[in-house]
Amino acid sequence: MRLLVTGGTGFIGSHLAEQGRRLGAEVVVLGLDERPEERANVELLRRQGVEVVSGSITDAELCRQAVRGATHVFHLAVAMREGAKSDQFFESVNLDGTRRLLEASAEEGVRRFVYCSTIGIYGHRAPGITREDSPLAPGNIYERTKVLAERLVREFGQERALPYTILRPADVYGPRDHRLLKLFKGVSAGRFPFFGTGTGRRHMIYVDDVVSGFFRACERDRALGESFILAGPKACTLRDLVAEVQAATGRRRFGVRLPLTPMLAVAGAVEDVSRVLGVDPPIYRRRMDFFWSDLEFDTTRAREALDWAPRVDLPEGIRRTLEDYRRSGALAS
Repeated sequence: MRLLVTGGTGFIGSHLAEQGRRLGAEVVVLGLDERPEERANVELLRRQGVEVVSGSITDAELCRQAVRGATHVFHLAVAMREGAKSDQFFESVNLDGTRRLLEASAEEGVRRFVYCSTIGIYGHRAPGITREDSPLAPGNIYERTKVLAERLVREFGQERALPYTILRPADVYGPRDHRLLKLFKGVSAGRFPFFGTGTGRRHMIYVDDVVSGFFRACERDRALGESFILAGPKACTLRDLVAEVQAATGRRRFGVRLPLTPMLAVAGAVEDVSRVLGVDPPIYRRRMDFFWSDLEFDTTRAREALDWAPRVDLPEGIRRTLEDYRRSGALAS
């Protein structure tokens, strides 16, 4: 196996690259090294013998260079949380970049192209249990481009005979995740602002379980041409999630509880103004989705077709994540 991981300097991508090396594969990652956490991941991966190609998926020549000789491709590079960016930026990365990578992969005869989509394509609130064939309800440019990119992967796979699988991970967390780090820091300091009632469902999945799903998708013939949701052993409420972090950190109080509706309006206004000014907003609509979302997922299809199951429950995953934050110095002991 010669594995290319795009977005490999990020949270999930770096874990996939590490597992590839553990399995004895040659591993190449294509990714950015602009943020401190990305630069730290580059150093980590290079120490493990991973070849790092620094740059963006939007660079066509860099794409071809990274794909050269690859037998398997995990495509995670994405524009996701850039609140002040235009729609054209998201389309350039999430659609044009994916198209370039598909073309290069077909030319190289890649044996399996695994595309990382998102459960965000189902929206942020849905009654009952969401499955692969549930109605789609993308609510922002990131989610809309992910829907279109999935379609692009399917069409390209069928027209060019490129073997592909689409995975839709739920809320991924674990060591080196800087998104959930904000929650751990806030709770640890007793200053986490909790907006709303916290009764909405979150379906967390530990990063190791996501990684195992990707490699299962490489091995199973039943994965070819299919889409799968990857989610943890069971859903929890946001209130449950915060309580688990409280228990792990030993804090009796997490912070203050605030009304959600006014903050949704503030986040929207700040994002719109920041886009006009061309600056990154300190708060934006997608950040507030954390408090507003209410979804639960059925993973039966992935369990059966991939012979896969999530192994790490929420208390254990929170404990491991906290240990890593403290060990790395990201969070004080």
